[in-house]
Amino acid sequence: MKKFLKEKLKVLLLDADGTFYDGSETRSVLDGKVIVSKRRHFHDGQGLSFFRAIGVRILFVSGEGEPLNSHVEKFNNLPSAKNGQWAPIDVLTRVSGKGKVEGIDQWLHDNGFDWSQCLYMGDDVNDLAAMGKTRQSGGVVIAPSNATRKVRKIADLITGKAGGHGAIRELAEIVLDARGVDESTLSPS
Repeated sequence: MKKFLKEKLKVLLLDADGTFYDGSETRSVLDGKVIVSKRRHFHDGQGLSFFRAIGVRILFVSGEGEPLNSHVEKFNNLPSAKNGQWAPIDVLTRVSGKGKVEGIDQWLHDNGFDWSQCLYMGDDVNDLAAMGKTRQSGGVVIAPSNATRKVRKIADLITGKAGGHGAIRELAEIVLDARGVDESTLSPS
């Protein structure tokens, strides 16, 4: 796996709920409109910046839209993204199960990548099809520590941290170590 992380990894595919967010959700009603809030850890945002700084493209693939779309918009408005130093983070929403595979297939084709260059991080059964495709193609499958048993069973690595609680940052540090990169030498966002 270290050789893959060092030489082949070009695309990080991420589920959102249970991976970027911790899997909990709060719904409130304000002026008749439902407001959804989800928890994430700021270390994971920095982990995304580390991936971007070393040239790894990021694609979120989720069954839901907000608040993920607004977080991605925020990340794409960081100075390093706005000035073109970092590629934008992309997002596919309203996709689940086999729909994730079809959406990722199209995105990879449109962006000149293939599944063998991908690392997929997911936590639940709706990620299994994409994780299976990643694994069959020579990519790597990672699960946060809170992943369900079916996902944990097929993961190449299970992080010590849970989704929404630093799992993406932990993964970024594993990749940086495989590449011999000290995160303090990376340019700030």
